[in-house]
Amino acid sequence: MARERDAGAGALEVEQTLRLARDAIEADIARYRIAVFASVVAVQAALLAAGVSDTWVPPLFFLGAVGYAALVRAYLVRVGNPPALAIVTLVADLAIGVSVFHIVHAISWRAGRPYDPTFPTYIAAPAMVLTILINTLRNSVASSIAAAIIAPIAWLATLVPIVGFTAAQIPVAFVLGVAGLVSVAAARQARKNLDRFARLSLLRRYLPAEAVERVMREDPDAALAPGGRLVTVTVLAADLRGFTAMAEKLAPAEVMRQLNGYHGAMSRVIERHGGAIDKFIGDGTLVVFGLTGEAADAATAAVACAAEMLEALAAHNAERAASGAAPLAMGIGVHTGPVVAGNLGTAGGRLEFTVIGDAVNTASRLEGHTKQAGTPVVVSSTTAALLADPSVLRELAPVSLRGKEQVLSVFGLTSKL
Repeated sequence: MARERDAGAGALEVEQTLRLARDAIEADIARYRIAVFASVVAVQAALLAAGVSDTWVPPLFFLGAVGYAALVRAYLVRVGNPPALAIVTLVADLAIGVSVFHIVHAISWRAGRPYDPTFPTYIAAPAMVLTILINTLRNSVASSIAAAIIAPIAWLATLVPIVGFTAAQIPVAFVLGVAGLVSVAAARQARKNLDRFARLSLLRRYLPAEAVERVMREDPDAALAPGGRLVTVTVLAADLRGFTAMAEKLAPAEVMRQLNGYHGAMSRVIERHGGAIDKFIGDGTLVVFGLTGEAADAATAAVACAAEMLEALAAHNAERAASGAAPLAMGIGVHTGPVVAGNLGTAGGRLEFTVIGDAVNTASRLEGHTKQAGTPVVVSSTTAALLADPSVLRELAPVSLRGKEQVLSVFGLTSKL
């Protein structure tokens, strides 16, 4: 039960996405409703003018229906889309589609005139099918079930009093019920598709593209629930050198523009190497490799990513020089170790995916050590031991990091990279 509650809390954004989709669909249906009823008014008026129809009741009735449709749309705009609105308007739409025939029949009976059953026989069923089709857009199981029950009843309640019962009415009622049940299946499938899309969008924020599909197949709820799992990853911490002092001389909008340009260039490199960006911290970036896959592959990808980030920065500096901006410099620390990876936050509140553990702190301190080491990239011995080709690294002087009792062996990149 606890896990189910956590999964539901982690899926808060999923539910928001689905609710917004339902609101947008209901707004579209409101517009369709106005257009359909207005078209019926025009058709009925044309039939009256052509002499096919001999009463003003249908066009006047549907003119009132246009007013009802306009009120529903105004309610959606001003108040919103409460859950009960879909059922209420569905019942009203089905009732409007058939009640006009009862009204005309009653008027004809009171006037002592024969009533032509052609219109209810051939128009009532298609009108209800159209209503069911439009209702399918809601992706609502409840309203689809309601349509499957109400439409056949409304069909029989319309035809039997007017033309009497015939066996041919039963198949039509059956088809209307089946149409409603088909819309139930369509609603369930659409709900699954929307749910899957929303979860994919969330997972893509922090998982590499190749890992998203596997997670969705295995346990998407767990991936979105608060808490985490212990996993060995390689953490890359990158930070710009001297950017804070540079930013003090720039307008805030210009600082944001330059940071976006820098992070954009780095993000493309990180994505190519399968890294998951944990967060941007101003001009700093925390990247995780190995949330899925082998630790050795993650270490190799992280070191290769660090090397290409330096190349991307050189290309970015060339663009900055062309616009008269000062060049940027950065330091990168890479370390492999166990972390708890998962969603941090409160049940039912805001959740943020992150990694927590000593490996994160170590990578950050290695990044800071690049200044003393005189090299842009410092890699821990733990990461170096996982590389298939250690020749890409050169050993640096051991370092004693703040908060660490043991001296740590570290490495820099060779010119081969």
